Amino acid sequence: MSDSRRRATMRLLTVVAFGALVLTGCGENGKEPTDPTERSAAEAAGTAQSGGAQTAAPSDGGEGSQETQASTSKAPWAGTKQFVTIDKAWTEGGLTHLSVRPAQKKVNTQFDTWEITPGTGAFTTVTMAKDARVLLTVPVRGDDASGVSRGEPLPSSQAQFVTLLAQLDSGVAAGVGYDLSFDGEGQVAKLQSVYRP
Repeated sequence: MSDSRRRATMRLLTVVAFGALVLTGCGENGKEPTDPTERSAAEAAGTAQSGGAQTAAPSDGGEGSQETQASTSKAPWAGTKQFVTIDKAWTEGGLTHLSVRPAQKKVNTQFDTWEITPGTGAFTTVTMAKDARVLLTVPVRGDDASGVSRGEPLPSSQAQFVTLLAQLDSGVAAGVGYDLSFDGEGQVAKLQSVYRP
């Protein structure tokens, strides 16, 4: 192989390696990409980095695994991120409760949005932490925020979210997905709706 080809190959490999490093840095510092194509690239990088499909459950074995298993039996999603659909939300005893079911999402490249595939089976009730962050996009938050993109997640209160969800048409509400982040106690620490036009 000639020197010029070798240098060109090394440059190409450097660019690819740098690109991989940039992708694996996506979503750090509490900022997750809102664009579906950016998110799928970040999720693909996470999957490639872990060597397979991402799982929500903590790994077995290792030191402290019995402690982890004991806590997950009470709160199976503790410390994980889940993608769900929400059937209903309500406030009771000063806490917000959600009736959720795991779902799937994939990028619809034709429209640069998400395709949501609702799960099947029973809904599970989860509780939001009192200080949980709520970030909403269209159609949940409506289209009333001037000067911002419809897909840009805007902060909301838990009470506003409960009201907005109740006002959504049932057909629209069934097709909206949410990224939930759970704290170590199994309470929702962050809720973010994904953009649907």
